[in-house]
Amino acid sequence: MKPESRVWKSLCGKAVVLLGSQDAFRKEARILQRLVKQYGAEEVEHMLAGAQLLKWTSLRSLGSADGLGRRWALATFWQSENHQKPQLESLAAVLKRKGLIS
Repeated sequence: MKPESRVWKSLCGKAVVLLGSQDAFRKEARILQRLVKQYGAEEVEHMLAGAQLLKWTSLRSLGSADGLGRRWALATFWQSENHQKPQLESLAAVLKRKGLIS
């Protein structure tokens, strides 16, 4: 991914927010580059969101060799996403609410 691309800049911004400062980001930027190259920008964006939900302050866990931190962050992200979606209502419940059946 080219460093000047819009997607890369967006990921860098999210990483800076996670890490708390530009200086901290400079120290861990290579981790972000490796993650994007290995998993793609969209997946890394999900990882960063999960890490932020977990209140992590480093990218090192996401880049660990065993992949545990990456999987944990992704699971947290998807769990958060799935809880935000409204549950589907059954057709019978909708018809009862409308008074069409009793």
